[in-house]
Order: sequence, then C-alpha cells, then structure tokens
Amino acid sequence: MTSDGLGPEDVIKQVLEKFKAGVSNEDLILLTPNLDPKCRENAINSLLSSGKIEMLSTTGSNSFTLRLCTGTKLAGASPEEQLVYSLIEESGNMGIWIRDIRDKSGLAQTQMRRVLKVLEQKKIVKSVKAVGTTKKCYMLSDLEADSSLTGGTFFSDQQLDTQFIQTLVQVCVQMLLSKRKAAEANYPTDFFTARENSFVKISEVANYIKRAGVSRIPLVESDVESILEVAVLDGKAEKRPGFFGQEGSYRAAKVVNSRTMTNLMNTVPCMHCPLINECNIGHVISPENCEHMETWCNSGGTV
Repeated sequence: MTSDGLGPEDVIKQVLEKFKAGVSNEDLILLTPNLDPKCRENAINSLLSSGKIEMLSTTGSNSFTLRLCTGTKLAGASPEEQLVYSLIEESGNMGIWIRDIRDKSGLAQTQMRRVLKVLEQKKIVKSVKAVGTTKKCYMLSDLEADSSLTGGTFFSDQQLDTQFIQTLVQVCVQMLLSKRKAAEANYPTDFFTARENSFVKISEVANYIKRAGVSRIPLVESDVESILEVAVLDGKAEKRPGFFGQEGSYRAAKVVNSRTMTNLMNTVPCMHCPLINECNIGHVISPENCEHMETWCNSGGTV
C-alpha cells in the first residue's frame, strides 16, 4: 500500500491510464519507484490474469509493453486468445498481418496459429487474403474488408473483372451519347447551350445505372467515376472537372465516322496538288498565297 492509500494494482492502472498506447516494463519501473519489485511483479501478473491489462511484445527486443485492456472482453477466453483478439479488433477493417500478430503478441508460431484457429472456429475473426499477395491478414468476422485489401468493387476472386468493367463503360457511354444527341437536337443553332446541356453529373450516371439494373452489386459514385475515367481514357468521353467542391461531369466524345473523315480529307486541296512537295510557309509557293486553300477555307472545307 502506498502513502496515498493505493494498492500496487491501482498504482499500475493509474500509470497505464495516462499512456493509452502502453508503457514498457522499464518505463513502468521508473514511473512506480515506490513499489517493491516483487509487489510490482505480483500486481502485473494479477492484472494480466484478470484481463485488466495486456502484455505486448516489442519487436526486436526482449522488452514488453503493458497497456490497459480497452476492447471487447471475450467470455471464457484464455489470456492468449484475449490478447490476439484485441490486436485484431483494434486493426479495424484494415486487418492485421499474421506476422504483426506474432511480433506484437510475443507468442510462438504454433501457439499463435492455434489461437487463431480457435477464434476462427468460433466465427469471431476471419482471414482475408489481400489482392496481389499471398499474405493473410485477420479482422473481426462482421467487418467488410477495406477496398485496399480486396481491390474494390471491380475485383472478383482477386482478379480484375474486365468484362464487368467494359459492360459498365458501354452503358455509361450510351447514356452520355443519348444526352449529347438530345442536347444538340434541342439547340441546333446554339453551340454553347448544347454543349452545356450535353454534360452529365456523376450522380446522374450513378442513378441511371441503378435504375437500369445492369450491375449485380451496388455501386457508389466513386465506382461510377472510375468507370467514366476508363471511358475518357478510351476516348469515348470527355471530362469537365468540378470546382469549389462541386462534382465533376462528363459527356460523350464526338464520334467521327471513318468514311466521313476520309471524305473530308479528300476535299483538302493539298491532297491533289502537284506542287505539294514545293509548297512551304514563306516560300513563293505557300499555303498563305494558295487560291485553292483560300477557296476551301471559305467554303467550310466542303469544296
């Protein structure tokens, strides 16, 4: 009993309450100078046995860290099971790698695997294999793994579902194309208004996909934005970024028929000019003083 009436266990708990991340054994000795070493040791063992504190191993050292147990208490769990569970619980939906469990718990490999097996059999925790690696991590069984582990919406069995992505791209592009055609038909002589009305917000595209029922899984707006970005990279859509917190918008890219492009190129006078090899800017024969080029430009490229 200390001079202020606190028992050894209370003194240790009082110290640990000030250091939520835990205190090393060496620091605890310095922070409790009035405790007899044997009393301190007995108090630590008693707190560990009762599940009020837990002991974490320090990687690369023979030292250990003590901290208060603040997570869920498992009924009928051994101290080792409670420790491993606490480590998994605090990792959230990011999970904790099996190597980190071993390093932090200080348990031997076989003992740790036995504890994990017990917790899995009780359906308290589950293992998740991250995309692009064979390493397993563990998290609570009722949590949905973070997309950085699973690869996100467009991964199936750890493989990128390219067919699903292309289907969604086609649906999005068709929707944007329909919107652009309608805008251009409604404002045939007003280019700027037609352009403004041909852009579609991400939320509108997301709602369209939801109504169409083409996705077997729910898509959030960030998923739809990823699909629209694929369409942009494919040259099928163009993007207008949002400003001051507003969401961005997209519209279908102008599709030029290959036959139309060929016909247009054939009207360029240079394609049929016998002097094309002698023509150059600043020369006697040049585009600046070419009467055929001037006529073609004045006709809007239709001559």
